Amino acid sequence: MKKQTLTYKGIMAALALSTIPGLVTAQQASGASGTAAGGISQVDLLLGIAVVLAGLIFLCTLVLLYAVVVMKKVMLKPEEAGATVAVAETAQQPQKLSIWSKLNDAVPVEREEEVMTDHEYDGIRELDNNLPPWWKAMFYATIVFSVVYLAAYHVMDWAPLQDEEYEQEVLAAKLEVEAYLAEKGGAIDETNVELLTDEAALAEGAKVYGSYCGACHGAELQGGVGPNLADTYWIHGGDVKDVFKTIKKGVPQKGMISWEAQLSPEQIQQVTSFIISKEGSNPENAKEPQGEEFKR
Repeated sequence: MKKQTLTYKGIMAALALSTIPGLVTAQQASGASGTAAGGISQVDLLLGIAVVLAGLIFLCTLVLLYAVVVMKKVMLKPEEAGATVAVAETAQQPQKLSIWSKLNDAVPVEREEEVMTDHEYDGIRELDNNLPPWWKAMFYATIVFSVVYLAAYHVMDWAPLQDEEYEQEVLAAKLEVEAYLAEKGGAIDETNVELLTDEAALAEGAKVYGSYCGACHGAELQGGVGPNLADTYWIHGGDVKDVFKTIKKGVPQKGMISWEAQLSPEQIQQVTSFIISKEGSNPENAKEPQGEEFKR
């Protein structure tokens, strides 16, 4: 009977929990809806209907379970009733049990006849042992945990779901990267660089050119080891983004190193703007044009 009672309790608990997803579904299905007539929101209306239906189903289930229990008691055989009473009387006798026995609530081998059932198959008979108390405690703990979990993540929105948490972490990481790049000046790259025209920026670009670029391209951009930068012809593109990328990444196959590690993005932008500002200056001893003409 203990096992049957536990079974009934488990069924009742499972039925009670089964009503919670219904409430959650009703809330999610109507979350994006408007307001019904009379000022009552559709969320409240659907939630009320779901609660009433869940209550009716729960009450009907309790009545059916009670009827099943009564029928089982009525149909219990006299010898089974006597065996049940004998087992109960034996169980009530005071015995000294070890902690291990209390945790498992197992019947000793010499008393197995007391919990032997009538179910038999191929000479094998089944025992009606009680479930271990530690197992039942874990079972009830999982029920409590499931209620708290459903309430926290699906009903009250106390905590974000896994996909929402992932999106929040990605957004936070993106903001951190943007803040770091803005602080270090790394927000400027070949995808968003713009041409500078103010005198201060061009003067800084001239200094960078004289320190790093003049040795190969000439002091007046006329060309030398590297191509002429004062004409309108460009090997790797003449747009500000193309020139910025060429300086940043370099052209290793032609002997031009990448300046990304030695110059900041602002410095590359400044020297790029300076070079473009000298386009068409026609310096003396200019090297022949190379590449394709680029018109601005």
